Amino acid sequence: MTTPGGSEIPPHPDGLNPEQSSINNSGTSVQVGRDNTGIINITRRPKLPHPPVPRSEREAALEPRWAHTPTPQRAVNIIANHGLAVIIGERGSGRRISAIRSLHTYLDNPSKSPQIFDLAADWDEEEVPEREVLPEPAVGHGYIIDATARVISEPTARALTVWAEKLHSQGAGLVIIVNQGEWRGDNRFEIVAQRPDAGQVARNHLTFLAYQTQAQWLQPDPQRTLPRGLLRQQTPTDPTIGVLADVITPSVGPSDAIAIAERLRTVAPERVSRAVELRDRPSNTPTFSVDHERGLSELRGIREEVLLWTGFLEKKLTDAGTRGEDRVMLLSAAYLEGAPLELCIKAATAFGPRDERAAKRYREGRSPRRRLRDVGVDVSNRDTAAFDSRPGLALSAIRMDWHHWADERGETTRWLTLISSPDGLAAAWAEQIGIRLLDLSRTAVEAPFFAVLDSWLGLNPDDKRIDVIARLMTQAAETPELSRDTHKRLLEWAKKAQAHRKVVAHVCAGRYGIRWPHMALTRLRHILAMDDSATQIAANALEGYAGKNGDGLNRIVDTVESWFERYPGHSAGPRAFLVLADPAYGMVDRLVSAAYTVPTVRDFLVSGWMQTLENTEVRDNAYQVLLGWAGAAYEGRLERNATFGILTDVRNAHTPVDAMSRFLYGNPDKDERALIEARLCLANLRSCNHAECSEPACPLRQRGEAPSSLGIAREGLGEFEA
Repeated sequence: MTTPGGSEIPPHPDGLNPEQSSINNSGTSVQVGRDNTGIINITRRPKLPHPPVPRSEREAALEPRWAHTPTPQRAVNIIANHGLAVIIGERGSGRRISAIRSLHTYLDNPSKSPQIFDLAADWDEEEVPEREVLPEPAVGHGYIIDATARVISEPTARALTVWAEKLHSQGAGLVIIVNQGEWRGDNRFEIVAQRPDAGQVARNHLTFLAYQTQAQWLQPDPQRTLPRGLLRQQTPTDPTIGVLADVITPSVGPSDAIAIAERLRTVAPERVSRAVELRDRPSNTPTFSVDHERGLSELRGIREEVLLWTGFLEKKLTDAGTRGEDRVMLLSAAYLEGAPLELCIKAATAFGPRDERAAKRYREGRSPRRRLRDVGVDVSNRDTAAFDSRPGLALSAIRMDWHHWADERGETTRWLTLISSPDGLAAAWAEQIGIRLLDLSRTAVEAPFFAVLDSWLGLNPDDKRIDVIARLMTQAAETPELSRDTHKRLLEWAKKAQAHRKVVAHVCAGRYGIRWPHMALTRLRHILAMDDSATQIAANALEGYAGKNGDGLNRIVDTVESWFERYPGHSAGPRAFLVLADPAYGMVDRLVSAAYTVPTVRDFLVSGWMQTLENTEVRDNAYQVLLGWAGAAYEGRLERNATFGILTDVRNAHTPVDAMSRFLYGNPDKDERALIEARLCLANLRSCNHAECSEPACPLRQRGEAPSSLGIAREGLGEFEA
């Protein structure tokens, strides 16, 4: 047998060639020359996930929210010629919204609204997306691939370029978003993203959400709000227009501008109006000086609130004379926000070397509570650390501390590891500490997030801590700045100790597996290479994938088939097959029922059993699953005809020297009735015609059941159509 290219397929190692394959086949049938008694499986990999672009992002790319930048139109010109544009830019350059607008402009049609999808980059670094996993071209469909979490290799770039040509021929298009220097394909498709005006982004966002007053606070030129002509020289009727225009500087990115706009929505217009009124009191007013200062102070406070207290922290943390104890007190409360004040104080005293003199300093001078209040921490009625009067101060303090005290980053990481360890004084707050570190690590140099999680895993964590780490790793994978490192670490952890493997299994069983199913299954394959508690979690994850719907089961079946083909002798395929075949998981009944009408499903079950029985590492588990089949058939939970027909084919094609041997030839005196009957049914009783059976030893007559109700083949229990 040869491939479509003419090369010969190598024979099976032992010369039997029990299973044939058709390499690179894309048709619905295969014609095989000469005699063929083997099994032919045509495996089709499912399409990459491609959910629609969220409505909020599509609205941001259209009028009236759109803030003009030339990037989309440049992309449209390239898509019109090639079907593909590659937008290059760093975070904050507006690259994603520009990609959405470019596709919407290119695909816009009066008769049909464009359909724009996010195509998941669900392949590992060393892989190339195959044509069969890419969506079929359709008129009016556009796809965005966010490849900022990976480097697009040259082979991958070629594959996507070829697919884009097919999209182009069908009136569809593709835009790929990459970081600077990470596109290895044809540079004709490249466009460097040009950042939109952040102030305009924020104003449009607020206006769209009907916060016109707050939008006017950001207006850089108050005269723009007035009619043209002579009236433009007059003073605007609303003195609050433009009062906060300086909070968004040219260096602010679009996403940060949206975040500032969202915080502005919470500021009451009356508060700003009152502050401006006090600031602008006539100088001849008796209380002018006091009122003027009060107005300025209130406006500064609003700016601080909107900008997350940057100026406040600069003064508190970096001014000359700031005491280290105050800084550590603030840091402790920021990581442990909501914790009892006593716990925050104890955590602060644990910072640095375990020196009695250092701890003593916290007991001198001002009380710990006074120190906390002085650096902006509120004390709630329940005596817990809070930031109600300065929302957002905690995260801002953490970022600024990491930035300003670069020489103490290592000590800060060791301190966090110490207090959050399973036996640490803040162990119950480990997940919140992890979330704060995750946020910090999005932009920080020498990011500490993974280092702290690694230290937790090295301390023999219990299941509760493993669940915490799994949730944090899931969030990290969904964070663009950390996604690449997270994918890589999950792959590495899948091959490490049991604690690491359990975390990966939990991650792949959750949202990660829904968003990146192929990468999740790759990591589960490494976990299934061994048999421990992580393996059971991985098995449950496979059940979860297959149990969602028919597509999920098809994906798992296709994946397990590919494992058998690509990794012969590896234990992952047999272990995964036994999950699908085990009646305890509830999927085998669907497969056995489908085997009646779908030959490929029957072939999968037969070939899966044959290859699983050859793997010595799963022998005991395989025997237990065979017992499960016998019991399920005996109780009527599995179709008897199909069940024993499949096992007959397995028996006839497989030399029974392992679990099947034990299943077929065990001790009848010690085995239960269901297993004894299964053995009798699998005996090749060729002379027995069950339509009119007179054989006294027939197991079906012994049960007193009518043969026709059991659907037994006319030519004997051992002769079923393949």
